[in-house]
Amino acid sequence: MVRILIVTALVLLGLGALFLALRPEPTATNDEPREQVYDIEIEDDAMSPVEVGVGQGDQVTLRFTSDAPVEVHLHGYDLEEEVEPGEETELSFEAELSGQFEIENHETEAALGALLVEPR
Repeated sequence: MVRILIVTALVLLGLGALFLALRPEPTATNDEPREQVYDIEIEDDAMSPVEVGVGQGDQVTLRFTSDAPVEVHLHGYDLEEEVEPGEETELSFEAELSGQFEIENHETEAALGALLVEPR
């Protein structure tokens, strides 16, 4: 009986040591704004990735490339930039507003994708 108690105690101690040794490191909290940079390709009037997700308060840089000339318009933030084929164009802003915002081809009004800003 004593032998079973000793073995059980040793197993529990071993499991506790494994838990402490293998637990994940704490990550940054969602309350801290971060710098977010996304490379976005526009091909055949479609954006890849289709949706970009950031947190409210983040400093966001969207780096666009395109296979054809396009004027990118980010609704809600009222930002526009011309993107020429073979050239990288940056759109930088602070994500102050939360919600889902359409990114469109301003000339044709075709939806290219979306920016999703999660509240903090």
